Amino acid sequence: MLTEKEIEVLKLKKKGLTQLEIAKKLKISQPAVSSFYNNALKKIKDAEEVLKLKRELGI
Repeated sequence: MLTEKEIEVLKLKKKGLTQLEIAKKLKISQPAVSSFYNNALKKIKDAEEVLKLKRELGI
């Protein structure tokens, strides 16, 4: 499940903000933004893989 911060970073990224702009807006470091973003993408990818497997197994 995505954290509130991960969701917030994804929403700002979708609006076209850079990692540095997001960091300034959220008052966090740019490496923290990168970490939140990468963690969110990994969680989304993992969820997609679980759903694909579920469909393949018919459950």
